[in-house]
Amino acid sequence: MKIEYNLTLDEILNCTGGKTVMAGDGTAPLVFNEIFTDSREEFSKHSIFIALKGKTFNGEDFVGAVFKKGAPCAIVSWNFLENYDIGGYSDKIIIAVDDTTDAYGSIAKMYLNRFSLKIKIAITGSCGKTTTKDMVYKILSEKYGAQAVLKNLYNFNNLIGVPKTILELNANHEFLILEIGTNKKGEIKKLSEIISPDIGAIINIGKSHLLEFKDLEGVLEEKSALVSNLKENSYLVLNADDEMLSKKYHTVPGINILSFGFGQKRGADIVCGNIEYKKDHTGLTIGFKGKKYSANVKLKGDHLIYDFLCALLIGYICGAGIDFGIKALENFDLPDGRMQVINDAAKEYVLINDTYNSNPDSLKASLNSINAYYPDKKKILVLGDMLELGDSAGAEHFNAGREVANSADYIFYKGDYYNNVKEGLMEAGFDINKLFLFDDKDIFKEKFLKLDKKNSIVLVKGSRGMKLEKYFDFNA
Repeated sequence: MKIEYNLTLDEILNCTGGKTVMAGDGTAPLVFNEIFTDSREEFSKHSIFIALKGKTFNGEDFVGAVFKKGAPCAIVSWNFLENYDIGGYSDKIIIAVDDTTDAYGSIAKMYLNRFSLKIKIAITGSCGKTTTKDMVYKILSEKYGAQAVLKNLYNFNNLIGVPKTILELNANHEFLILEIGTNKKGEIKKLSEIISPDIGAIINIGKSHLLEFKDLEGVLEEKSALVSNLKENSYLVLNADDEMLSKKYHTVPGINILSFGFGQKRGADIVCGNIEYKKDHTGLTIGFKGKKYSANVKLKGDHLIYDFLCALLIGYICGAGIDFGIKALENFDLPDGRMQVINDAAKEYVLINDTYNSNPDSLKASLNSINAYYPDKKKILVLGDMLELGDSAGAEHFNAGREVANSADYIFYKGDYYNNVKEGLMEAGFDINKLFLFDDKDIFKEKFLKLDKKNSIVLVKGSRGMKLEKYFDFNA
């Protein structure tokens, strides 16, 4: 990927703490204008290949290939020197570091400091990060022009995706919007240190990645690392209705706090009230600084309204008034896989694609949404396991069974926690004859097609690893 400003070899070494174990033969460049991590990418003669490692890939396996294709420089781990013969690379520059992913982040941090951006925004939370980020982007791009705003695409929110996004900055950008996620202790700290945000937002604290964080206190501790890395006079945007956040952050010295909510707990700065559920949209009354605003949005569910309120506050801090933000988001379309409503008159039912991810909190939010917006329709749930819940997985799936029992007429289930869900359903009095286990596309289609789906809502929800989207044609 081409970058806006050149980086020298000395700058790379200084920011990464790396050492040159091969210094080239004098023909390799000492100034670089391109950084890439995928060996399949095209690159120039002034490029650096960073050999990242993950659970299913090792970029160091491809260092020889990129050198053969003409790359002049590679950043590798010290282990590379033990596992590979570097004797044939005398004309190349090889930089060894302790961790190539950390080196990638260090380069991104240095590069980010080259820019005089107006505002850097970091958004985290257990649910709603991508939706909120996209809403903020919609507001700011309409206010200042798309060329002035950069966001991370999709959910590129980790220690690889965030640096990749930062390296896309150019001289036209004035605002940087980054969602930051985590599934391992310390990631939020590293990401927020890279970004050093002017605005940090925590949407909620929920039961996500409990395999790593154990409980809600662990999730809160991880997300709170964002606050520790906010600069003096920066802004912290919080969900006032989230009990854990409201207890922890009444005040933070040197930080401006703005909050959003429904007015259920601590008094929020921006409050949503008078919700009117309609067929194609939701009517809202928004209160802020003594003024009332009316809004009509294509959002179905309180969890999405929280995202909406958070985005309005961030937009406001960035100079877009609340009324401007509301107008910008009136026709906002949700990202794919997030309560995506698919109406097909020929099928005589409404299909909702919520397959992006699932945890106990987001499942409950989805159920509340379909119950509020479609009270008179039959509910057919196609569910999958909620992953990364650790020791609490069995209990959480049992609780999920009890939770969905009062919302579902029929349930199709895929996953290893079927029996836990079944036990919860049985305790809640659900008719088990209306529960179907499936793990095969043909078997699922056979059972699903036989079911009378007239005047029904079909909600499809499970963790990403369950790949429930392959059982439906959501683009039809």
